[in-house]
Amino acid sequence: MGTHDAIWLALLNSARWERYYRILTDRFMWWETVIRSVLLASAMGSISSFISDMPAAVGVVFGVFVAAAVIVDFVVRPGQTAATLALIRDECGRMRLTLDDLLRRYPGMADVDANWMLKTLNSHLEDVTAKDPTTCRDKLNEKTTRDTFSEMEHLYAS
Repeated sequence: MGTHDAIWLALLNSARWERYYRILTDRFMWWETVIRSVLLASAMGSISSFISDMPAAVGVVFGVFVAAAVIVDFVVRPGQTAATLALIRDECGRMRLTLDDLLRRYPGMADVDANWMLKTLNSHLEDVTAKDPTTCRDKLNEKTTRDTFSEMEHLYAS
């Protein structure tokens, strides 16, 4: 594979990862909002239970719901995960811009310099994505790959 094609593939890869982590970040931020809302509602529920008498069945159901929210928050830590994914997403975006610049400058560069820069950038991208605390989501990965190829074809094919 030639240097130009290798740079192009690395650009596609960084763009795909940026899209992938953008979606994951949004999902975990949504979870954070939901869980925090449940915790807020539980606090309000606790206060209101002191104010008015609640039937025992409602109190038990509400208690189980709150306990589940606390456990999910403790185990999944969506806020911390969202922050980590956002950092990965942002770094993938920076890599995409750098690779785009490399692709545009490549025709005027020596192959040795371009290959060195490409290897450095690819290594950095692998290091960054290795910090992902979540499991791979195959459907999301496939979707972001399709969407990225479609976007890149539209942007660069003309």
